[in-house]
Amino acid sequence: MFNGTIADEREVLEVCLGHLYMGAGQVVRSLTLSGLRGKVDEGRMLSYLRENLVDLGEETLADFMAKNRERHPIRPDFDPDGRLTCLDDGEFHRVFRDAEGWERFRRMFPDSDGTLRFSRVGLDRDVTQALIYAGQQFDWNVGSGGYWLFSKRDGSWIERCKVGTWIS
Repeated sequence: MFNGTIADEREVLEVCLGHLYMGAGQVVRSLTLSGLRGKVDEGRMLSYLRENLVDLGEETLADFMAKNRERHPIRPDFDPDGRLTCLDDGEFHRVFRDAEGWERFRRMFPDSDGTLRFSRVGLDRDVTQALIYAGQQFDWNVGSGGYWLFSKRDGSWIERCKVGTWIS
C-alpha cells in the first residue's frame, strides 16, 4: 500500500513546480519518470540519495521506489490547473527527431519554457516528508535534473534540500 493520497502527491508537486521555470503551456512527458531508469545503477543512486539528502527517511524512499516502479500518466492526477501540455514518447521523439528539434519545439509550443519530467511523490506514513524527482531541458545542452526533499510544517510543504543528478 502506498503512503498518502494522490491529493497529497499533487500538493508536493505544485510546490516543486513552483521552484522551476515554467511557461504558461509547459510541455511535460505524458508519463512520470523517476530518474532511475536506463543505464543508472539503482543501488549506487540510492546510496547517493541517502548520503546527500539530509534526513531522508527510509519509509519515504521506499514509498518513492514503490510508486515509481511503473510510469504513471500525468493526466488527470498530476496536471495541476490543467497547465501542462503532455507529450507521449512518440510525439516527443517526432519533435526532437533531428538537429532542428529545439527550433521545431519552439514553433510548436511557444508558451513552454522547455520540457519537463517528474516522478510520483514518495511520502512517509505520516505524510510529513516527501521525495520527488524533477528534470528540465531548455535546449540541447541546457538542462538539469535531480531529487527534492520536502517537509510539511504548519500545513505547508517546505523545501529541505535538493541534489542534482545530471546537468547539460
